[in-house]
Amino acid sequence: MHITLAQITAFERIARLGSFHAAARHIGITQPSISQRIRDLEANLGAQLFTRNGPRVMLTSDGQTLIDYADRLLGTADDVVQRFKSRDPLLGMLRLGVTESFALICLTDLMKRLEVGYPRLRTSVVVGDTGVLSNLLNEHRLDLAIVPDPDIAAHVRQIPMGQNELAWIAGPQMDVQPGILTPSDLVDRHMIVGPQTARSYAAMTAWFATAGLAPDRVSTCNNMSVTMQMVMGGFAIGLLSLRAVASDIEKGRAVKLLTSPPIDAHKVWLCYQIAQFGPNLEAIVDLCKELAAQHQLLQ
Repeated sequence: MHITLAQITAFERIARLGSFHAAARHIGITQPSISQRIRDLEANLGAQLFTRNGPRVMLTSDGQTLIDYADRLLGTADDVVQRFKSRDPLLGMLRLGVTESFALICLTDLMKRLEVGYPRLRTSVVVGDTGVLSNLLNEHRLDLAIVPDPDIAAHVRQIPMGQNELAWIAGPQMDVQPGILTPSDLVDRHMIVGPQTARSYAAMTAWFATAGLAPDRVSTCNNMSVTMQMVMGGFAIGLLSLRAVASDIEKGRAVKLLTSPPIDAHKVWLCYQIAQFGPNLEAIVDLCKELAAQHQLLQ
């Protein structure tokens, strides 16, 4: 047999009110029923929880141990009911998905702001590309996500945030011819981009296709920070978010290559579950937009 919330509720009410009779009346059941719940609970635990002193009862040592667990169990049950009645993800776990650019530039500030505004909130953050985040949204496994050109289902709403500019980036020591580079100039170079589910991969393919070309040597990496390190170390030329590498370019650790035709920027959207939307989630949507603007994340 398993412990039930009904047994825990009976135990907690008896402990607080001091008698089986008062607890039964408070819950709205008969005294034999509440006595049976306690017998079943004691049998499940293998412990005596109360000692009788006339009509009053007192907690045993095991009963004193259980009362803290009971308070937490009943509190969690109340939280579950409130969470689902309100449909508000900020009353429990906020499941957030973000691009790597947002994670590198804005996520820390977002977490700090959430900590101040919602001190009891827990977060689960997924950093991913378009394919990963779109799938998680469609499977109801994220409440809110920042996604480039998402492919989402009808139960997810999307709000435009701006455009993410991509650029070909090289390490300062890499031997690259000067001037404006075309697809034919780079087609034989080793390059590294995000995986095929990422918009950078699609942008690379489209850029070379403007000249009827397809690069021969393409490596992929699903982590932008690692990709940036490899590019700056001279491993390959990378197609990266220009905003994410702006400080490295400014400090001379990376070089932006001048290219023609220009690489199409991709649109970035803020997406959320329609069924979860309310004032609190709207506040998080506004906060994400505010931080993206403050950090000049997007065009």
